[in-house]
Order: sequence, then structure tokens, then C-alpha cells
Amino acid sequence: MRTTATADPIRARVRSLRTFPLLALLLAGLLACPATSATVGDVFVSYSADGVPSYASHRRDASYRLFIRGEKAPDARSRVAPRATTGDQQQGRLQLAPLIEHYARLHDVQPSLVAAVVRVESGFNMRAVSPKGATGAMQLMPATAARYGVTDPVDAAQNIDAGVRHLKELLVQHQGNVALALAAYNAGQGAVARHGGRIPPYRETMLYVPAVLAEATRGARQ
Repeated sequence: MRTTATADPIRARVRSLRTFPLLALLLAGLLACPATSATVGDVFVSYSADGVPSYASHRRDASYRLFIRGEKAPDARSRVAPRATTGDQQQGRLQLAPLIEHYARLHDVQPSLVAAVVRVESGFNMRAVSPKGATGAMQLMPATAARYGVTDPVDAAQNIDAGVRHLKELLVQHQGNVALALAAYNAGQGAVARHGGRIPPYRETMLYVPAVLAEATRGARQ
């Protein structure tokens, strides 16, 4: 788990994920664009008069310039292996959908957000293991898995339960700010804290956050 994004101060204290479709459009200047618009993996930046950066997944006005060009937005992170085919992802989605729905409702997290995290983290591959040791559908790092009492990290139910609990905790810590919670999920809470409660300027995280937001928005519309 590792990610990045910035927070719109107007929406920084949104407390309920039930408003997620709107929240995804407003948080961090990261517009969750539909599939027909600009590549989700592109990250643009604009600097305020005092040098504070704002990031977006498209050029919102003339002040924005391309900061990172994404090659394969949702698949940008090379940590997840093996890479699932479209057929594998569809089958994995069908298998994991009941667990995602159950644990999202159980822990009061929007199911479309959880499904988006699973899609970007592992491509719905229950047995995915990254080079850095992240495991399972929600790519739990060993310390995170241990923290939530996971005994078998590739067990889909345990993995999703722990991943959703961790995501919920991050959402609470960031007062409902989905973008920062995703950044902490991807890059670690320490990285977000070290960067003053902002999205860490890591390429992986800056690709991950808009990818998850876009995927979640598409899922919420279905």
C-alpha cells in the first residue's frame, strides 16, 4: 500500500463517504475524470503565490503544467505481480464482489471506494504478491497484516477485512479526506505526516491517488 493527492480546503472536513462521488471531484484538485477524458495517470501541478502546489489529473486552467506523464494509469504501479489479464480481472471481481460489499458495509466505507482500491492494488488478484512484500487483494504489507490480526494474508476474507479496516482508520485520521487517506494507504501515514499532511511527492503515489478516485467514481455510477 503506497499513494498521494492534495486536499481542497473547502472539503477537507467531509465526514461521510456517502458523499463520495462529489468528494472525488473536489478533493485535492484531483478530478476523477471519466474514461473518455485525459489519461488518469497524468498529473498536473499549479503553484499558488506562496508556492503551495495543487495537483490535478487534467489541466484545469492555464496555470497548470504537466508534472508527471502516466503511461498506464491504473496499472502504473509495478509492485503487483503477476499482472492479471482482463479475463482474470473480471473473474476476480466477481469472486471478490460479495466480500468487498460485506466488509465495506460492515466498516462503513463506500463499497465503490474499496473496489477501486482492490482494482488498482491487485487487479482483483487474491494471490498477488509484490516485490516489496505486499500481499493479497488489498496488498497488505506484513506489519499492517499483523496489526489487524491477519493469519493468512492471501485469504481473501481476512485480507479485505483488514484492508478495509485500515482504510477506514486512515479516513478517520484524515477527517474524511479521501485523497489523503489514499495517499497514506499507498505511501504510509508517516510519509503524509512528514510532508505536512499533504500528498507526498512520490511518482507512485501521485499516479495511484487519481487512478483510485477515477475508478471509484466509475464504480459509483454503475
